Amino acid sequence: MMWEMILREFGRHKLRTILTMLGVVIGILLVTSVSSFSEGIIYYVNDQISVTSGLVTVTEKGTPGFMIQSSEIDEALVEEVESVSGVEKVASILYENINGVGTVIGISPGSEDIIRGVNIEIEDGREAEEGAKEIEIGSKYAENYDYAVGDTISMDGVEYEITGVLEETGRDNIDNSVEMWLDDLQELAGKEGKITLMMVQPSTPEDADHIEQEINDNFDELQARTDKSIMNTVNKMLSQLNLMTFALGSIAALISGIVIMNVMIISVRERRRNIGTMKAVGATNRQVLVSILFESVGISVAGAIVGVILSFAGAAYLNAVLLSPIALVTPRLILQGVLFAALIGMVSGILPARQAAKLSPIEALRYE
Repeated sequence: MMWEMILREFGRHKLRTILTMLGVVIGILLVTSVSSFSEGIIYYVNDQISVTSGLVTVTEKGTPGFMIQSSEIDEALVEEVESVSGVEKVASILYENINGVGTVIGISPGSEDIIRGVNIEIEDGREAEEGAKEIEIGSKYAENYDYAVGDTISMDGVEYEITGVLEETGRDNIDNSVEMWLDDLQELAGKEGKITLMMVQPSTPEDADHIEQEINDNFDELQARTDKSIMNTVNKMLSQLNLMTFALGSIAALISGIVIMNVMIISVRERRRNIGTMKAVGATNRQVLVSILFESVGISVAGAIVGVILSFAGAAYLNAVLLSPIALVTPRLILQGVLFAALIGMVSGILPARQAAKLSPIEALRYE
């Protein structure tokens, strides 16, 4: 009976219900979209650090840590970085987004162990030969696109043969990758003499901080970061994003709560006779209170569901603008959004529900 009444009320004033939900939709959309940025940064940085652990990452000065692929530096600087004391090896890497393929990684010969990790081997096939139009792919990339050794992938009209599939690592940026030699990718992308970043392997772990300092002090075009400095930068950024999320959440809660409360108070006044009838035939104060609360929560949660669905589009838009898959809507964000909306609905419905529960059946039935 209670559920039937709630659903009937939703249908009786469709436009009012939709407009009430709209405030919740906008609030949840904004909060979830901003939070998806934080979630994506955490995931991206952790995924990167799983590969760069113990290394020094060198990019173009001013490049944010979560937008490494936007960096572009002169390959001629590699020799100068190699001369810094404490440097054992430098890997030159180019990231390029190829239409229909995704991100392709170009690696300088002899440094593939740095980017992959010393324990990652080729599970099937063999290593690609430099200059032979050959590539290697990650295990998930092979699985997702149904590729195997011997197949070819077309990049900008050129066919490249898959000679090897890497073993699964659990690292998304490796398992979903397409790899080729640096010279081949530079030629394909028209970026001869350019790279995205260097990954510097120190002679000892203790040399990492020294190398970072030396590069930052002596190279105007470059910035160097260790894992520790990357995490410090990310944590500062996340604290600002979390503050923004809290502000947006507070505003969304206040506006949505006021709208829902106002609508529910009007709804209770319009239904005084119906509520009086319910109480006259045996409904308790608690049953009336719960039915009004459920109605308020139902409107809010329905708005949250729509808001969460739209937030996927918001995250996709952010990723398109940033040219990097940073925004990420996780199951945790979805649950938080729905629970947040349920709390708004619960708090907003308390006053109208109490008013409805206190109605006298006799006075309510007299109401015109």
